Amino acid sequence: MKKMVTVLTLALLVGLNFYSNVSAAESKGTVDSKSGKLCAKCHRSKVTAPFVHGGLAGKECTPCHATTEGNHQSDTSLYGVKDKSSKVCYECHDNQSSQKSVHPPIMENDCLGCHAPHVSNFKFQLGVPVEQTCFGCHEKSLVTDKETTKNGFRDGVSNLHYLHAGEKNAIPCLSCHDAHASTQLHLIRPKGMNGKEAVTMTYTTTDKGGNCTVSCHDALGYERK
Repeated sequence: MKKMVTVLTLALLVGLNFYSNVSAAESKGTVDSKSGKLCAKCHRSKVTAPFVHGGLAGKECTPCHATTEGNHQSDTSLYGVKDKSSKVCYECHDNQSSQKSVHPPIMENDCLGCHAPHVSNFKFQLGVPVEQTCFGCHEKSLVTDKETTKNGFRDGVSNLHYLHAGEKNAIPCLSCHDAHASTQLHLIRPKGMNGKEAVTMTYTTTDKGGNCTVSCHDALGYERK
């Protein structure tokens, strides 16, 4: 009997500790000054997903949202984003708009064209998978056509995007291109994304094409003719 009481007591203590931890976890985050409730209590979808924006660490909304007194349910202008342009992004992230080549969405302050501001099911806070993100703006024929006259990365009419990223090799776009900006033309990365095994890339342009020296093959040039 004594042993049973001890076991029940231990179980009760473990249970209390569990609920205490849950309560502590749920008590973190920005509090609505009007209602006294945690923002995450009502806006749970903004903090729950496989990938959560680093700015929401600890369920804190204040890095991006203003903390204004008042009832935001009746006045939706309250607790709004501090700045609806990319300025609010650059409070934490580097502004790369002065690089040699810059992705148009960056020049247009359109970070949200690719990234979800709160949570995402995809890496890099993307709204959809990487390839789908790229082909939301770029024609898929860029990598599916063996021959083309539509893009500049070709040798004659031989499509060099197809050679690299077509169905045979299927090298991901971000292996060669930076999605934001680069010190090289055409958003070409100086180095790939795989750490010590990353491919290095040195690109130069010419009047009729360009030259590329990379660690995965010898220096090669191309001419559009």
